[in-house]
Order: sequence, then structure tokens, then C-alpha cells
Amino acid sequence: MTLRTEPASSASRHEPGGSCVPSGIGSASRPATTVVVLTWNGTADTVECLRSLCPQLRGGDRVLVVDNGSADDVGFAVRAVDPRIEFLANGTNLGFAGGNNVGLRAALAGDAAWVLVLNNDTILDPGTLDATVRGAEELRRALPAIGVVQPVLVRADAPGVIDSCGLEIGRLPGARDLAAGRSTATLPDAPVEIFGTCGAATFVHRDALEHAGLFDEALFVLFEDTDLAFRLRAAGFRAALLPLVHVRHKRGVSAGARSGDAAQKRKFWVQRNLVALALRWWPIGALLGAAPVLAWRALQAFVLRRGPCRPLWSQSVRARREARRRFHDAGGDRWFGRTFGELSLRR
Repeated sequence: MTLRTEPASSASRHEPGGSCVPSGIGSASRPATTVVVLTWNGTADTVECLRSLCPQLRGGDRVLVVDNGSADDVGFAVRAVDPRIEFLANGTNLGFAGGNNVGLRAALAGDAAWVLVLNNDTILDPGTLDATVRGAEELRRALPAIGVVQPVLVRADAPGVIDSCGLEIGRLPGARDLAAGRSTATLPDAPVEIFGTCGAATFVHRDALEHAGLFDEALFVLFEDTDLAFRLRAAGFRAALLPLVHVRHKRGVSAGARSGDAAQKRKFWVQRNLVALALRWWPIGALLGAAPVLAWRALQAFVLRRGPCRPLWSQSVRARREARRRFHDAGGDRWFGRTFGELSLRR
């Protein structure tokens, strides 16, 4: 399945600046949900995110704000938004993976069936949380293998433009945001299967996390959502997109500055982590075909030297045989170079 090339019907099209929630969704009762919001020196965006989220909470819902050692007084600011918010201070920057894992462990210690990992630079229009929970529940009732879903991420400054429909993995090692830059008018009318979900808005069932594990903290930041998508697939779970539910995303805020030392760190994490994922998940033919590029990425990571490389790559090599076997046996190889898949829902 591919995105539509013709405009959506007027009944399902998302008009820029209009409601992102299909009519009739969000009015009935739904399971309790825990939302994990990670923050690091982004208090203003975090507060805006929470102000859009908290009015949508229902009885039993939890919001866990995890701080990765921000320099400002983010704790005071978020508690002022809503007294129901639980604030967890790490005291230091554990990265996207480690910071979110603190929240995920706290969420799994509770009784919520679903956990929403939500970037602090997102904005939820009214009804979005209800629509996401109910959409995920309906999918899981029809297809119990559904372990994770994602609303469509749209650009905060241009809500008619897609930011991410999930993750797309190439035939050669690499991953990118699916359908980024496309018009929301090209979205399908019904849920579709995707390889995996973008970490900015990942709605995952606790059963999936308990079987596949949490984010790999050795990756620190960047492509940790891609690695989790591989592990969820290898554990037998499937991912789906909710095309009628949209979340606005300020792309680039969470990645920080794109110049100077911050840019060099980001370049290091991209090169190092892509090599790690290639060694762990891609077929041997893809590794041979991409050998020159992977060697260049490895050299770049060594030159930048912003963190350990060899221990992570060695870990990937050790895990490769079992990881590849499980991923292949689960039918995961069909997703290399693929975008969307059909969902045959039982009624």
C-alpha cells in the first residue's frame, strides 16, 4: 500500500488548522493510559505540550515528566500546569533512550495497559488522546498482534504537511521518517500497517514492552526507536498507523542545535548508531552492498570520538545471529524497502 495521490474525501480530509480527530471518537470510556514526556532544557515547549495534554486526561491516567538534568527549574513549571503530573528527575542527561526508560519502568510498575511516549515538543489537539487509545484498542481487538500504534505526526507550523507516519527502513542500512513532507490529503482513510513507530509519539502496549524490552540505552539518542521497532517485530508484534489522528510536532527542537559542538555530537550518534543497527539487523547481502558506506560511517564515528563505539558494535555483532533469526522468522525481512501494509481486520 502507498499513500494516495488523489485528495482525500471531504469526510476524512484533515484541513490545516482544523480538528485532527474523526467525529465520534473519544466519547466513550477507554482504558487508563500512562504518558511519558521526556524533557531536557526545553521548559517552554514542555509546558505547552502538557497544557494541551492534561485537559484530555481521564480517571486512572498518569503523566510522567522525566527530566534529563535540565539547567532550568522545569520541575516547578510542570507542577504548576497540573497537580496530577508526576515529576521524575534523573539529575543528569541519560539520553533519549535512558531518560524515557526511567519513565517506562515507572509506567510498567503501574497498571496501565498502554503507554504513550510523547516528545515534549508536540501539541495535542482536544480529543487526540481519546482517539489514540480507542483506535489502538479497536485494532488490538481485531488483531491481537498489534503491539504499537502511532498517530500521524504533522508539522506544528504547517499541519497540512506530514512530519512522520512512522519508520521506513531501506534495503541497504538506513532508516527515515515515513512520508515526511507529503500532504495529509494523501493519507489513507483507515489504519494501515507500518514497520515501526517514530519515538516522538509511540503508543505501545505493556505486553509488547514486557516481551521486547525497552529502548537500548547504549544508543543514547537517535535510532533508538528504530532498534525498538526491530525488536518488537522480532518478538512477533506488529505496528499500525492511525491516519485520522494527528499530533503537531515541532521538528528539530528535541534534536537541539545543528551547528557547533551539538551538531558534531549529533553527527557522531548518527554514524555510530547506524553502524550498530546495520550489524545487528540487516541481512548479510545488505551489509556487503553497503560495506564502503558503513566503513565511512565507522571512520567518521571514530574521528568524532564523542562516546564509545567498539563496545556497542561488538554488542551488535554478538546479538546478530539470534536477532536476525527471530526477525526473519517473524517475517520482518519483507519490510526492508517497504512503506505501508494492508491490515485485514476481523469483524
